Amino acid sequence: MNPVPRKWLRRLIVLVLTLTTLGFIAWRGLTWFVERTEPFAGFPLPSCGTISASNFTDAIAQARHQVQAMMVERQIPGLAVAVARDGQLIWSEGFGYADREKQTPACPHTQFRIASVSKLITAAAMAQLYEQGRLDLDAPIQKYVPTFPDKGHPITARQLASHRSGIRTYYDDSETVTTQHYNSVTASLERFQNDPLMFEPDTESAYSSYGYVLLSAVIEGAAGEDFLSYVRRQIFEPLAMRSTVACRSDTMTPHQSSFYDNVTPYSLDGQVHPSPFIDYSSKWASGGFLSRAEDLVKFGSAHIPPMNSGFLKAATLDLLFTPRTPRIGIVGQGLGWMSLFDLHLRRVHLHFGATSGGTAVLINYPQQQLSVAILANLGHAKFPFARLMGVVNPFLSDPSRYVVVGFVLIWTSIGALVLVRRLRKRST
Repeated sequence: MNPVPRKWLRRLIVLVLTLTTLGFIAWRGLTWFVERTEPFAGFPLPSCGTISASNFTDAIAQARHQVQAMMVERQIPGLAVAVARDGQLIWSEGFGYADREKQTPACPHTQFRIASVSKLITAAAMAQLYEQGRLDLDAPIQKYVPTFPDKGHPITARQLASHRSGIRTYYDDSETVTTQHYNSVTASLERFQNDPLMFEPDTESAYSSYGYVLLSAVIEGAAGEDFLSYVRRQIFEPLAMRSTVACRSDTMTPHQSSFYDNVTPYSLDGQVHPSPFIDYSSKWASGGFLSRAEDLVKFGSAHIPPMNSGFLKAATLDLLFTPRTPRIGIVGQGLGWMSLFDLHLRRVHLHFGATSGGTAVLINYPQQQLSVAILANLGHAKFPFARLMGVVNPFLSDPSRYVVVGFVLIWTSIGALVLVRRLRKRST
């Protein structure tokens, strides 16, 4: 076999490097295009209770600009944001109004509906019981909830937590606006327990809030106590999440926000209106907690090694974060947490939540030990992606800069080699 001539080998190397460089430029251009934002020229919104670290002054100023622009664009009455790095709170601030009519400011202590971010709390409770050897993730759920009907296929806690159980989703939005009260988690299972599975467990995936309600019943059976008591004692108290409580129809906490909607079926004219009454006793585990942003970054930080010491083991965290439902190669659903790489190739663990009267997001960047929580009192606010990244990016380093340095070094080395070869040829 004849060797490849040197000139063709050099051309091949140059071609590969050129295409790689062009690909890198295209990627960075796409990232800039997707994350670009228009300057916010409006009047600053009222803010409350600012906590800020002096070494992050510039980052906070940039993020504050994006928060206020997002609130104006999405008609959000009140919002709170908190950022923790290395387990320490570096920014916390409230914006706008917890009660628009009374002009009550939204502050760091304001409690918002966290919607489906509640699922992460449920997943943590499950993980603790798993670590203690009290919950088998792969045992049929009837071991813990013997009254749940057999569906012809075994259903496990692992499948429930990763949305691969086949338990049905909501039929429509009207199912989420329920006023029926249940005295126990087990009683609330009647809403779906007699319905057929959507598919055989572990053959497909479908996001199911009812699956998490069933998971909370499994947790009760394994723990030997009611779900709310367990999460309060094992999660909220150890992490000092003093403002995180269940949404109750009969009790309003002192710092609870009012709730608003501007989307159908909660608002028929597209304007911001007070949210309808909802009883959350049928879905505490899937979307029924109130919390403040500072509590959520405590919770998020407890999922980032080495700050998880005493809460969950590193191996358990890997279990929660490892995707069981990969999509397009970069996004996947683990046990509760979603995992992906952002446009800057940084690992991210997160969960969004949207319900009537509340929108929430908890984002962890484990490699940079950063946790960010944003809570709003507008239902289904659909935080614009570019604005959301505009809040997060100032607190992060961009790993792509190392790729730039790598390309510069490679091309400099190639240029130096070519120059040396030409000088040698001239000298001979």
